[in-house]
Amino acid sequence: MTRRDVFDLLRAAEGGWWGRLDEVAFLGGLYDLDALPSTDSRHPTARTDIIQHRFNNYDWEDDWVFEDPRFGLLDGPDEVLLAFLARLVHPEVRPDTDEAARRVDELNRLLAADGWALRPRDFMSGRPVYAPFPESAATPTIPLPLRDDDALKLDLVLGQTHHLLDDDGEGLARDLVRSAKLTLRHDGGYFHPMPNDNWTDATYEAVLTVDRALVSEFTTAMTEAIWQRLGAVLKQMGRGDVQSLVVEAALLPLPEITQDWRYQGSSPTNQARRERRSNQGYPTADDLVFASRAELAVYQVLQDLQRERPTQSGIAILPLASAKLRDAGVRSPAFTVLGNGRAVIIEVDGPHHYGRTRKADDEDRDRHWARCGVHTIRIADEHTSHPSELKERLREDLGRLLFPTR
Repeated sequence: MTRRDVFDLLRAAEGGWWGRLDEVAFLGGLYDLDALPSTDSRHPTARTDIIQHRFNNYDWEDDWVFEDPRFGLLDGPDEVLLAFLARLVHPEVRPDTDEAARRVDELNRLLAADGWALRPRDFMSGRPVYAPFPESAATPTIPLPLRDDDALKLDLVLGQTHHLLDDDGEGLARDLVRSAKLTLRHDGGYFHPMPNDNWTDATYEAVLTVDRALVSEFTTAMTEAIWQRLGAVLKQMGRGDVQSLVVEAALLPLPEITQDWRYQGSSPTNQARRERRSNQGYPTADDLVFASRAELAVYQVLQDLQRERPTQSGIAILPLASAKLRDAGVRSPAFTVLGNGRAVIIEVDGPHHYGRTRKADDEDRDRHWARCGVHTIRIADEHTSHPSELKERLREDLGRLLFPTR
């Protein structure tokens, strides 16, 4: 590790390495100063040693710690120096985020030669908390600069955010990000500045555009969790001017019309009404439209079960068939399956169904079908990636509901 280059950088930097703390408080966050020995026989511990020579007599140089063998910065393991550098830019030590970011950039240029970098791992009062990470040549990089209108690079930034959320166990946030589109928009300086920041109008906001049905899932806590990772990625990409995150619903696609639209009759269809009005390229099979690839996977499993049924005891599959319910308007469940004079509804639930609001809405829909004497089977989106397990479940559920044994 290029330790002496790092020490030279810290010696030349403005202000002490201990930041707004004192040396005892700084080092006390890394070492047990009462367990380390003193270099002065008059004092029992490193703590009293430092107090004597830095506070009382002030006869040690400011850079004394760099080569003090008790602290292992010059000759100890890499992890010891890396932990020291991470504390050097901690919000408790350097609360000015711009100053900390500049120091991190300077250190990373030196650490890169040995395969290390300081990266945000967490946030404290909106400020990044840096930690050392190994830099792998296999890690995908995004060429700089990152411009406002570079859709391909912005999608990669969103992909990195998705990866960070997955690493941190933020499963729902990860799934919500997967379905979003990221853009950057000049906000004219309208953001919530942190203490010690200088206000400027040259700032941007990150905009996540999502399906209208998903907007309610982006609670304040959910948006903050996403912004912590997305903001860190943008900062690493040199876009510290992006100060906030907003979530907006995607605009509904406008219908295609011709000049003689006044004289055209309506062309209703009772299959996939919403999807057929869109130009988003929904999956199709057998001239039927499906709302997602997960629903198409369920359809293929239902076809297998249909082929397995005896000729005189078959089932009919109605994907996205519209039905008028008494107090719930027109509904288009993912599948209506008919057999043996009975019917059953199958719904395929994506990640937006996990929230409390949507779950209550789903229960209300199921209740309306139950009033018609029709049961509802709900299948989680992720379960459709295992066809054999899905087939066994549907065989059991359809057999029980459509062909019960007497």
